[in-house]
Amino acid sequence: MDTKGSFSYQDDNVHWIDANTTAKVERVSNSVARVYLVDNANVQIPVPNNMKMTDQGGNICPPFMNNFMVCWMDTYTLSLNGQVVLRLSNQKHQSLSAPPDAAHGVT
Repeated sequence: MDTKGSFSYQDDNVHWIDANTTAKVERVSNSVARVYLVDNANVQIPVPNNMKMTDQGGNICPPFMNNFMVCWMDTYTLSLNGQVVLRLSNQKHQSLSAPPDAAHGVT
């Protein structure tokens, strides 16, 4: 899969678009986001029976009220008819802050 963008739990939402359906990722809180589908009129649609979300352990994450709920600590794969259509990959990194006169760089 090619990287299409990133999602931050500090931002409100990110969209992935294909010809018929848009899968949206929207922040719910600082730790939780929802993945949901909309049609071309931007109206939320039900999760199809042939779509599933799994976590990195292969556990199925069932939809809740037509939303897949995800948290920042895991990696998720969204599949349609067994084909991966979206992957949310956890990015383990730290932001570095230091006084203005501190040396730059990481060693």
